[in-house]
Amino acid sequence: METRHDVLEARPYRLHNPIQPYAWGERGPRAFIPRLLGEDAPPDAPAAELWVGAHPSAPSRLDLDGRWIPLNQAIARWPRALLGSSVQRAFGDHLPFLFKILSAAEPLSIQAHPNKAQAQVLHARDPEHYPDAHHKPEIAIALESLQALAGFKPLGQWKETLRVHPQLQALVGDLDGTEPPLPEDEAIRRAFTRLLQTARQRPDLLSRTTDALAQRFSTRPNRDEFQDLYLFLYEKYGKTDVGLLVLFFLNQVELKAGQAIYLDAGLPHAYLKGNIAECMANSDNVVRLGLTTKFKDVDALLEILRFQPGAPPIFTPDPASPRTVYGVPCPDFEIHRLRLGKGCQEVLSRPGGPEVLFVVQGVGEIFWDALGKTGRLDYRRGQGFFVPAVLPAYRLRADAATDVFLVRVPLDHAA
Repeated sequence: METRHDVLEARPYRLHNPIQPYAWGERGPRAFIPRLLGEDAPPDAPAAELWVGAHPSAPSRLDLDGRWIPLNQAIARWPRALLGSSVQRAFGDHLPFLFKILSAAEPLSIQAHPNKAQAQVLHARDPEHYPDAHHKPEIAIALESLQALAGFKPLGQWKETLRVHPQLQALVGDLDGTEPPLPEDEAIRRAFTRLLQTARQRPDLLSRTTDALAQRFSTRPNRDEFQDLYLFLYEKYGKTDVGLLVLFFLNQVELKAGQAIYLDAGLPHAYLKGNIAECMANSDNVVRLGLTTKFKDVDALLEILRFQPGAPPIFTPDPASPRTVYGVPCPDFEIHRLRLGKGCQEVLSRPGGPEVLFVVQGVGEIFWDALGKTGRLDYRRGQGFFVPAVLPAYRLRADAATDVFLVRVPLDHAA
C-alpha cells in the first residue's frame, strides 16, 4: 500500500542545521551564530560554522511532518522531486552546493582547494584526508566585516618584504638571480617552493627565523595589526610552523558588510576574523599548509596552487537594490540576497532545480499553492528552508524587515 510519504509534497521544508565547533569559532554569550539562531551559546564549545546542505559528514535535517530526516537521505529517497531532472543529469543524485554561516574569532589555517581533476587524484591517493572527489570553489560574503589573506603578493612586494625583513632571505633565496628574468608567476612559484622546502629540510633555520621576527616585533612600542597577528600565531602554533612566514607573502583583504570575494581552486587564503555567509561546491576537500593543528600537506598544496599574483577582486553590491545576485564562474551554485521591507511581498520562481533559503534577519511567512489551496509556513531570523524542484514558485511576505539568502543551481549550466 502506498503511504503518505511515498510521494514528496510540493512545498518548502523547514531545516534543522548543525553547528560545527571548530576551535577558531566565537565563544560565549556574544557568539554570532547562537545569536543569529536565537539560542544560548554552548557553555564550553565554540560556534564556528552553521552548515545548511546535504554534505554527508554533517547534513541538515528536513522536517517531514515532525520527522527529522537527514537531507542527504531524503535526496536519496526522492532525487527527482527534490533536485529535478536537470540537476540530476549534471550532478547525479547529489545537491551540488553547501551554504554556511561562518564566524571566526581567530585565524583559520592557510589553505587552498583542488579543482575537479586534482580532487580526484587526492581522493584516490588519500581518502582519509580528502573525503570526496569534488572541487570546492567558494564565495565569502561579509555579514558584518571580514579580514582575510588571499592570493600571492606581486613579485615587487616580495622583494620589498625581503628588504624590510632580511631574516626571510635565507629561506626564500634570491629573487633577482635569473637571466632572462622569469615570468612573474614562475618566479613566485620557485621562491615559494624554496621557502617551504627549506623550512622542511632546515627546521633549525625556520625556528631561528621565526624567533628573530618575534623578538623584533615584540620589542616595538607601536605594533601594527600584522605584527600583532604574527605574535598571536607564533604563541599559538610555535616557532616551527612555516605558516608564520607565508603570512608575509599573501595579500591582506578587508570586506565591509555585503562585499564578497570568490575563491577559486588553487588560490591560497586564510580567513582571519569576521562573520560571513559562505557558499561552495558540496565538498570538504581542504589542503592545509600551516597555522593549524590539523593535517598539513605541503606536497599536495604545491601540486594544486596557482601562483599568479594578486588578490581576488572585491564585489560590492548596489546598496539601493533590494536584490543582489552574487554570480560565480562555476556551475554548482549561484547565490542571491533579497531584502524586503515590512509588509512587502515577493514571488520567487525558477524554472527548476532546488533552492535553499536562509533568513539572516526578519520574520514573516512563506506561501505556496498546494493542490488549489494556499500552504503557509512562518519564518524568522536564523531559520533555513529547502524548496524542492517540484515547487517552481512560492511567495514571501515580510512582517518585519527581512534579509534572506537564496542558493540555487544555475540551470543554464545544469541543463
